Amino acid sequence: MSEEPASPAMDRHETLTVGVIVERRKAKSVWQDYVWQPVEAVTVIPPLAPWSVMREEGGTTRFFAGVFTMELFTNETVSYRMNLVAEQPGIYVVLREDSSAPHGMAVAFVSPSPADAEAYMEGGQAAVGKVPMLPEIAAWLHAYVAAFHVDEQFRKRKRGRDKPKSGSLQ
Repeated sequence: MSEEPASPAMDRHETLTVGVIVERRKAKSVWQDYVWQPVEAVTVIPPLAPWSVMREEGGTTRFFAGVFTMELFTNETVSYRMNLVAEQPGIYVVLREDSSAPHGMAVAFVSPSPADAEAYMEGGQAAVGKVPMLPEIAAWLHAYVAAFHVDEQFRKRKRGRDKPKSGSLQ
């Protein structure tokens, strides 16, 4: 009788290295030269230098933006679960204009957390794009959620004894 090998225990602070691929298209605007959009987060890293051109055709250039580390945190498991059950789970890539970066654009952050993506969108200083989540990334994220997610029990708040009930007169 053969036993399956035990899967390695997950660390509370898991990391995964991904390669990010972005596209630049000529903008149809007088105020902006280009539109940048992330298109993939891959686990098989191409043997290219960061910001290497992968393909150019018809006004669109695809770049290998580089290698980035995604981090997982136990207090984000609700957000990860929300992503995993979405119709199309994704990885969120944050792009920022940076005059010192190649091509004037930099990848600022990569995360599987929709909450993190939303936080970056609020400031308006960055463009956030969602790329499809590869099955191997989804399996990694699912294992993390299974290991560390804890459902919080609903607790009804109790009104303090020194506070009047609403609608009561004093």
